[in-house]
Amino acid sequence: MSIDSLTNLLNCAKTRNNYVVGFVVQGWEDASSFVRAADETETDIILQSGPGLRKNMPLELIYAMFEKLSGETNIKIVPHLDHGENYDICKKALDIGFTSIMYDGSKLSFKENLNQSLKIYELTQKYNACLEVELGFVGYNDISKNKKTSPEEVKLFTDQLPVTAMAVSVGNTHLQNENSAIIDYDLLREISEITSVPLVIHGGSGVSPIDRIKMSKYYGVRKFNIGTEFRRLFGTILRDILINDKHIFDRLEIMQKLKSALTKKAKKILLDTNFKYCLLYTSPSPRDLSTSRMP
Repeated sequence: MSIDSLTNLLNCAKTRNNYVVGFVVQGWEDASSFVRAADETETDIILQSGPGLRKNMPLELIYAMFEKLSGETNIKIVPHLDHGENYDICKKALDIGFTSIMYDGSKLSFKENLNQSLKIYELTQKYNACLEVELGFVGYNDISKNKKTSPEEVKLFTDQLPVTAMAVSVGNTHLQNENSAIIDYDLLREISEITSVPLVIHGGSGVSPIDRIKMSKYYGVRKFNIGTEFRRLFGTILRDILINDKHIFDRLEIMQKLKSALTKKAKKILLDTNFKYCLLYTSPSPRDLSTSRMP
């Protein structure tokens, strides 16, 4: 069994000055592909159960799937509840066996978010589990609805609550179809200087690979959630198979082709965590630190 804690993976990432990937799972095909890619690259990963997956599959089956996959590999896997909306779903996940919870109080006022997060934190302590929270608001599709994270609120929050990780809003947005996020590096620098808590980027599919490296290497971002580019790939490959391979009708044959494509993509993303591209640039100048791309 290779189930591990979020704390352990984030500590390793901090030591190596790189980041870990939180793969947003949609079903068996992508979950097994993520684990295969992790196994072949010898890279520890996080398997995330978001609200969409929970609407389609009982949480008990999701955890059983994660547990089954973790028992078939030597790499470390963190079963993570993503965007836990309330106390009840967080407790249910912990009862089932999840070792990591992301409580999402980002739509609440700061005070309400802090108070509710405190209750969830006390709950996770009973299970020896980890807690990720979100300050600011990372929107969906429409960046205009984002609320950037306040460094002052980060300090107030972390002074009162020792969370495992903190998701921040610094130009990242959920469900972006391209690597088009413009990262506010001045804000990210302020946040990273005010707290030692590992930072998390939701909407990682919208962040370029070079920005992921830069944000990790220089600004304390230790976890990127990545899901949209796999959903997009899944749909693209499926459409291509159905249009061009009209003799194929068997679901299992179709899924085998899909899993191959998903694994290949996941391997590339995991290899990037080892800073495959780091030789393309040197330490950034002050001018570069305020832009969203490395020189």
